[in-house]
Amino acid sequence: MTFQQLEYIVAVDKSRHFVNAATSLGVTQSTLSMAINKLEQEIDVTIFDRSKHPIEPTPMGKRIIQQAEVILHNSSQLLGMVQSERDQAQGQLLLGMVPSIAPVLFPRLGRIVSETAPALQIHLHEQHPAHLIEALQRSELDMIIINSTDIKDTNLLSVELWTERFLLYAAKGHPLRERESIRPEEMLDGNIWTLRNFHDYYPQLTEVTHQPTMRQAFLETGTLNTLIATVDANGGFTLLPESYTQCLSAEQRTGLHRINSGKFFRTLVLAIRPDFMREGLLNVVTGAIKRIVPQELLAARLKNFDKVKL
Repeated sequence: MTFQQLEYIVAVDKSRHFVNAATSLGVTQSTLSMAINKLEQEIDVTIFDRSKHPIEPTPMGKRIIQQAEVILHNSSQLLGMVQSERDQAQGQLLLGMVPSIAPVLFPRLGRIVSETAPALQIHLHEQHPAHLIEALQRSELDMIIINSTDIKDTNLLSVELWTERFLLYAAKGHPLRERESIRPEEMLDGNIWTLRNFHDYYPQLTEVTHQPTMRQAFLETGTLNTLIATVDANGGFTLLPESYTQCLSAEQRTGLHRINSGKFFRTLVLAIRPDFMREGLLNVVTGAIKRIVPQELLAARLKNFDKVKL
């Protein structure tokens, strides 16, 4: 059994196609198939059910593939630890983040990382929180940026990044747009737009978004940018995270207002597996975030210390 064979079965599991897996690995299909057949013979287990289209792993094959992912991840961690001891940030970094912060971090993060760690190849993934957690636990990602409450019942470790308020965003002509700050009770009778795949993940917002007195309009899917455009075109208001205001135009920012309540906030964290050892990469990412997120929002650990220790 070799690391290469483990890489092959993981690649086939992801693509569910031998030809596509071989192409992604830069080898021929025959080389890939022979290596997997040899592994199956060595351990006396059929890993893939080739009679199905697309192919699927057998029940035992699924368990073997999951273990292979852990082994490959740990081998990568070992190399990363050595590189970290040499103060080298190199190789590749698979970083995931939730869609509501991707527009804030994506545009600048890659450039900053390439400046500070030119030998590091970064791959950025924007996904639903549940998918990010699953990918991290399967070692398909190295670290994820996510809401702190999403990882509460997992074994993942985390570094607090920043805490931010939710702000009210009102369309032109809306009565609340003229106010400097808003009390929660002033939002309980109006036309609110909500994005289900965003707002429903924050129980602290239900005080407003699920009131029976509200005239609600839901966007089932989409982005915060789509939500803002919808409010601008149709009137009403919505709730936005503070960091996202960087993505608004100067005119749109005039529609933002603070809510006089200590309930409307969220905390973002950088989550890693318990066996994560690449401290140097962790500090490359946190260092970049410190240059992007406003200082007043940053967690004390990031503001007070140059480096994060595992």
